[in-house]
Amino acid sequence: MADRYMHGIYNGEASTAMAEVRATAAAQVVIGTAPVHFSANPADAVNKPVLCESLADCREKLGYTTRFDKYTLCQAMYASFEKYGVAPVVFINVLDPEKHCTEVESKDYPVNDNSIVIEDDVIVSTLEIKKGSSEGETITSDKYVTEWNGDKLTVNFTDEQTGTVAVTYKKSSPEKVTKEDIIGTWDKATDSRTGAELLKSVFPRLGVVPFIITAPGWTTDDTVTAVLKEKAPSINGCYKAMVIADIDTTKAKTREAAIEAKTERALDENCIAVYPMLKCGGHMLSYSAILSALIMEQATETGGMTCQSPSNRTLDVDDVVLADGTSVYYDQEDGNELNAAGIVTVISRNGWYVWGNNTAAYPKETDPIKRWIMTRLSFLWIENDFINSNFSVVDSAINPKMVENCVTDYNIKLASLATAGYIASATVYFNAGDNPTEEILKGHFKFRTRLAANIPAEYIENEFSFDMDALRAAIIGGEQ
Repeated sequence: MADRYMHGIYNGEASTAMAEVRATAAAQVVIGTAPVHFSANPADAVNKPVLCESLADCREKLGYTTRFDKYTLCQAMYASFEKYGVAPVVFINVLDPEKHCTEVESKDYPVNDNSIVIEDDVIVSTLEIKKGSSEGETITSDKYVTEWNGDKLTVNFTDEQTGTVAVTYKKSSPEKVTKEDIIGTWDKATDSRTGAELLKSVFPRLGVVPFIITAPGWTTDDTVTAVLKEKAPSINGCYKAMVIADIDTTKAKTREAAIEAKTERALDENCIAVYPMLKCGGHMLSYSAILSALIMEQATETGGMTCQSPSNRTLDVDDVVLADGTSVYYDQEDGNELNAAGIVTVISRNGWYVWGNNTAAYPKETDPIKRWIMTRLSFLWIENDFINSNFSVVDSAINPKMVENCVTDYNIKLASLATAGYIASATVYFNAGDNPTEEILKGHFKFRTRLAANIPAEYIENEFSFDMDALRAAIIGGEQ
């Protein structure tokens, strides 16, 4: 361009500025369905944990669409990368194009500019194109190139084509995915896993600790949530996670119904129950997808540690809705009614706010470790971090120096967390009484940690009274 004489009007295009993505130490793990027919290698994205760092990453590895009701993983993609800019997110797609598909009958398409456009979820590997009609000569795959433009498949022919072509294919059918696919299986004979059973594979394969588990559009089912809840406190036999479960707004259309539905569900301190749904950018999303991303965004504000309550945080959403699109407007009193049943909701105060500090264990559980979301998040994060911080010590010789190093190093870390205000206080110590000789001979020794995690200032009271003396002084002035 330097030696080119410029005279006239010229245009250029700049790349679209994408939301900045901030990394967290732990990961969201989302189970559901993705439009893998959009991806370069659909088979590589079926029942495998896939780590994504950006929306572009998602498009390449899993595909992306805003048809969130059909392709539920895209809700978390949108919430995490478009709305909150947090990574990584691990996706477990259970939609298998070979299994969850439908044969589409032959249809004629007019050729325009040597191409055709198919508005369907085409599984490209099954595409068959014939000249003129279904009885015509087959156009082999080396005679055309396909590309996705949004949700439309463009077929560009390399040889000149005119008139019409007859097209048959199989299309992706997410409606054929069932809760059994989400729950998954473990084949002991082959040691292969699918669905939620793949939670066990996340850390060994990807090196990130599962921390928030969601399945937007699926945790409305109590069987699915019950399976996730059972896995959450012992992933890989040692890590602990939280499950965010949606209450079904197709059935629970009032606060009273939501409370009843939550009471009937098998939820505990490792679960956060949320109600109702949200609308963002004109799209309906499960509350769990947004809240999970928000919690991880908060972690980026505290050095990667999850230790804040998401309650009273603003939500950049268009509306709060039921599944049928009905808008709901809850005030503080309405929100408190749901909070009292252990449900996190959304209230309206010149904007939308997350409202609720309690895990789903409340009101049955009032122990602060089990009740408060921020306290629970702190405990789980520190417990997981202690494992990773000290794993190198496993199998080393038991001696005073090793014990001293473990205690000293982690106490330094805990002190830094307390100084930053992320926790109130914490101390790890080694008690000789907890370590009898017979246990040491088994290669077993024990630490204890006293942790004062923060609790939310949920209820602030200010008592007002009338000051008669001040009134008299204001009216009459000085002493009389």
